[in-house]
Amino acid sequence: MKQGNQQHGLTLIELLVTVVILSFTVALMSGAFGQIAQMLRVSTEHSNGFLGRWNQSRALYDMVANMVIDPTLDKPFTGQHLQLDMVTLAFPDGSPGAARPARVLLKPTNNTDNSTDLQLEGPSDPSSQPVMRLARLPGRLEFRFIDHRGQEHAQWPPSGVSEFRPMPSAVLLIDTNSQRTIVRAAAYEGNLTPKNNDIAQAFGVGR
Repeated sequence: MKQGNQQHGLTLIELLVTVVILSFTVALMSGAFGQIAQMLRVSTEHSNGFLGRWNQSRALYDMVANMVIDPTLDKPFTGQHLQLDMVTLAFPDGSPGAARPARVLLKPTNNTDNSTDLQLEGPSDPSSQPVMRLARLPGRLEFRFIDHRGQEHAQWPPSGVSEFRPMPSAVLLIDTNSQRTIVRAAAYEGNLTPKNNDIAQAFGVGR
């Protein structure tokens, strides 16, 4: 008894159905991959923007905490109500640990919220680099300077004071109208002692 011819392989209809299914699958997967890539791109941009804003907002703290005394300067630190000049090891976008002069400025904006830009420039040659905006803070602000006795001064070196250190113990940003302290950046002056607790005060635990 002869056996009938057995069919091997795929028929044309089965092949067409397989191709259609694969086409739909590829189309769906490509759309999903496109959405995933878009979400990853947006997430990366937001993360980079957040880190940039975070680093800028912390720049004043880092610069003040890493101030150093340049022995070639008569005044290694000077400050007025809208400007301060220092030498710091934490210059933003600079080499870590490299001492560089920095000039920090307070520039009132033209916005209706009366905000103030905290800006940075190199004092030796301001035209050599663009001014960097470190942060935009609400209100009209000005600098104040704290000496090693805890006294507040409107400028540095303080006027009318016979004994003072080359650098202040802390730099304050205060609201011009309310005189409320907005930022307190403490300089590092060694280990904390009962007479030297500016770093602790910066974190709200000193007295």
